[in-house]
Amino acid sequence: MPTLSYLLAAAFAAQPLGLLSLSPVPLRILPLGASVTFGVGSTTGNSYRKNLRDTLRSSGHAVNIVGRHQSGEFIDNDVEATSGFVIDQIADAAIGATPVFLPNLALIDAGTNNCNNGGTVPDAGANVTSMIDNIFSLSPGVTVVLATILENKIAVQDACRVDINRQYRALAANFAEEEAKFVLVDMRSPEGPTTADLNDTRHPNDRGYEKMAVVWSQGIAEALERGFISAPASNGIPLDGGDDEDYLVE
Repeated sequence: MPTLSYLLAAAFAAQPLGLLSLSPVPLRILPLGASVTFGVGSTTGNSYRKNLRDTLRSSGHAVNIVGRHQSGEFIDNDVEATSGFVIDQIADAAIGATPVFLPNLALIDAGTNNCNNGGTVPDAGANVTSMIDNIFSLSPGVTVVLATILENKIAVQDACRVDINRQYRALAANFAEEEAKFVLVDMRSPEGPTTADLNDTRHPNDRGYEKMAVVWSQGIAEALERGFISAPASNGIPLDGGDDEDYLVE
């Protein structure tokens, strides 16, 4: 039976050719989120970030993952995520980090903790739209990739997440009308994690994070194919995170 590594390699190989080009654009990636982005549930704290970085670099892209925190057992383990953060707190973190790093690619996984008590969050879409608009204004030329929220084993929490995902699809349609540099990726697609890939009721295990990396790579490939991603600003931050050991943010 094929191993998970083999299946993931095959999935990466089957990605749209947008990940590949004669002159791959350097990617300065700002991962925004809460505990999932930070890596809770994985054995290493790597979250999806290491697998995604490895995939992008294998396609020829220089990659520097940026953020004001670190988590994971790999080079370039920066991240902008704090466990327990809800949408408004992630938005505040984005306002703090975006002008510091000037990413050309921001990955957002937000809304999970807004659903911890079930119910509905009717302003989730509006608040995430505001977050994205702020990122656009704070880092000119940036492309934003937003993820739908993962499946959850607790029914009332998952129903809340389904409703937020409906709002995310609506905001994606609005950004498409505006021809914004925006892509929505579906973490509930066949390639994404299922409840069998969770370490607990909400956080992925290592297999789940590997699947998340596949879905993120699909979204980045789409952005590249559509010509959204331009070179990062020249602001003293190295193009590849393996070269920034001496780079510190006060």
